[in-house]
Amino acid sequence: MSTASQFFSSGGGDPKYWVSGTTYAAGNVARSPTDHQRYVRIAAGAGTTDPASDTTNWRPDGGRAIKSIQRGVISVSSNTFATVTIAAINTAKSELAFVGSGANATGSLSLTNSTTVRVDFGANTTANVSFQVTEYY
Repeated sequence: MSTASQFFSSGGGDPKYWVSGTTYAAGNVARSPTDHQRYVRIAAGAGTTDPASDTTNWRPDGGRAIKSIQRGVISVSSNTFATVTIAAINTAKSELAFVGSGANATGSLSLTNSTTVRVDFGANTTANVSFQVTEYY
């Protein structure tokens, strides 16, 4: 059986295409013959599923390393808090960003668990608070 090191071009160029049944070390990069994109091996091993379809053992390389982006708006009343449910994420691999609100107010935005975004609002008005959750591989 071949090893993954035989499938990378020399001189730091683009990796060679993935070959079914080949053993790849964790961190090896190969191109998918299906979509021609680069993928990074998550854990050492071999397999027969193209990296483009094998999210258990491969993740996209480079700028394609974003797994999901979720955006939403939470309506919140003055001096209180509100929550919204999102699709489950890995909180250790995610970041939450405040996008904006319809009021000049203070408060905080947090991920309380893998499916809940919470906003604590400290203003004497009601507002819509926009957020974005980005999950990475």
